[in-house]
Amino acid sequence: MTGEREAIHRRAIERERENRWNAKGRACVTHPKYGSVVVPHSSNLAALMNAAEYWGCDWSEITGASVMVANPGDGPVVKPKEFCNRVAIRPRMI
Repeated sequence: MTGEREAIHRRAIERERENRWNAKGRACVTHPKYGSVVVPHSSNLAALMNAAEYWGCDWSEITGASVMVANPGDGPVVKPKEFCNRVAIRPRMI
């Protein structure tokens, strides 16, 4: 039963991560050590978590970061490769 629960938990974490990276909003996260990055935004915490993942650190390490609304001149939204240009596969009708 433990293996099944671990698999369910792992899938839930993957779904949550996918939802974070596919959010419609945009935020510019700025940190004195890591710089600035524009990430998808559904909440300030989600934006911080996305920025931390992009920078390769734990989100609790970037407590001095600020989350602001992204302006058009701030640049494009960065995403991990697995979430770029995703196209839903439709079943073929025969």
